[in-house]
Amino acid sequence: GGGGGGGGPDWQGLLKWSLSYNDGTGPPQRKLDDEERRWFYQAMESAFEDEGERLKQDMLILAQSHDGEVQGVTLERQCDIMEDVEDLVAQIDLAKTFVKMEGMALLLKIVRERGKGGDGGSDLSRLRAGALTAASTCINHNPEAQTDFLRRGGIEAMAEVVVDKGEDVKVRAKALSVIAATVRHNNTAFLQFLHAAGLDIVVLALKDATATREDAQRSAVLLRKGFRLLEYVARETLHKFGKTVPQVRGVCLANAPALAASCAESDDVEVRESSLAFLAECMAHDPAAMADQVRATEGLVGSLRAKVALEGGGQAEERMDEIDLARRILEGLK
Repeated sequence: GGGGGGGGPDWQGLLKWSLSYNDGTGPPQRKLDDEERRWFYQAMESAFEDEGERLKQDMLILAQSHDGEVQGVTLERQCDIMEDVEDLVAQIDLAKTFVKMEGMALLLKIVRERGKGGDGGSDLSRLRAGALTAASTCINHNPEAQTDFLRRGGIEAMAEVVVDKGEDVKVRAKALSVIAATVRHNNTAFLQFLHAAGLDIVVLALKDATATREDAQRSAVLLRKGFRLLEYVARETLHKFGKTVPQVRGVCLANAPALAASCAESDDVEVRESSLAFLAECMAHDPAAMADQVRATEGLVGSLRAKVALEGGGQAEERMDEIDLARRILEGLK
């Protein structure tokens, strides 16, 4: 019947039945007989096969170069197809299938190629953002995808996107999300990130993003992701190696106070919080040297005291984490 066509399962009917069954509007519950149960499981299996097939079709369309309207594939159509891929790879089995079908190579190709100008600015950004979201989803809790991504120079490709000032800020923020998903709980990726000057690249992007107040407002999403990644790396290196590695000392500890000061008055509560969380993590590495640096950073101590003074006031509840972090940093100065 209906949705499936060609004698396949009636998807609309199946969906309607399943929904009404679950929300109580359907007929009173009864046990499925063997025939119905067999049909239901066959339907589920064929759905998975259909989705695997759909993923393959999607990849073929995405593999067309974006000036390939000759094949009738518009950039807008590719953007819609990329959204479908994002949904499909959220299922771990399909994510694994995607990796086996060279999906990571395709996503990296889109990210790398689309950075080289051409027409269709906002659609190209949307396509790159979609490719990065799909990569991030695939990589989460999926060691095979992480390994494949690293083997293909994924970390370096993401770093190039992060530092590209001509790139859309949301795309750059998504590249940071991909790095974060790759380095979490994966020692090889973590070390690769450190050795690829990953920290320098993130700090450089954050400095650029806070150069002016307008930049900082426009770049809130990039700042939040960047600070959270740096905070994670500062905490994990101490935890993993039991000491401060040169990259963290030279990049994180050296820049954390100035970056926190530049975000102290941000309109975005998460930017203020994440910059302080990063600074607090750096304080744990070398309390005395960091305390000197915090004192020497213009306006920082005053701003931390002003935050602590908010306690008990009208804004205190929504800014509790920020106030706690400010207090923790000030206590480290005693």
